[in-house]
Amino acid sequence: MKHLAKTGLLVLLVCVTPASLAAQSDEFVSLFDGTFDGWTIENSDAGDFTIVDGNLHVEGGSGWLRSDNQYSNFVIRSEFRWLSPDADSGIYVRAVADSEFIRGWPNHSYQVQVRDPAGESRFPPVGGLFRHGMPEGESELDIDAVDQAYGGTGEWHQIRIEVQGDLLTVWLNGSEIGHAHDIADQTGYVGIQSELGTIEFRSIEIQER
Repeated sequence: MKHLAKTGLLVLLVCVTPASLAAQSDEFVSLFDGTFDGWTIENSDAGDFTIVDGNLHVEGGSGWLRSDNQYSNFVIRSEFRWLSPDADSGIYVRAVADSEFIRGWPNHSYQVQVRDPAGESRFPPVGGLFRHGMPEGESELDIDAVDQAYGGTGEWHQIRIEVQGDLLTVWLNGSEIGHAHDIADQTGYVGIQSELGTIEFRSIEIQER
């Protein structure tokens, strides 16, 4: 009898709220509309962040672009292109940003690398993770998957980042390329880093979970 009562309640809830559940699971909201509305430039020299032909043009090297709102569990997806083979940027997630660590970048944050694999650097390419002022944890980056998904300098790519509880997962052009475990379950800002070379973003969307 107890099992039947719980089942009946579940059916009732599903019948009453399908539209709201669909909106939560399927709808992406644009964070970038071709302007800086909804964003604040932090600790950056003039010209590091500009709008060129409706795209967010980032030309290093200091500071970051911070979302006005904060998020906890979400999927963020963005279309971008590297305009120079040395281009190195990043997408910040769950950034508390209560201090700086170097070059005006936010401390107590997680940074997903957006570095062109064509460049030569000791740092990991797109999909790698930095834990700025955060506890250490296990991270995995599949370099072979990155190489296979990579479309080349100057071409548009799509990155997808899912942050859920203590797990972060990254996809490049539809291919899963990395995981990071032991992520602090905190609420924070989304951001774009200005570091090196030139990169453009033409869309940034988020789906809260």
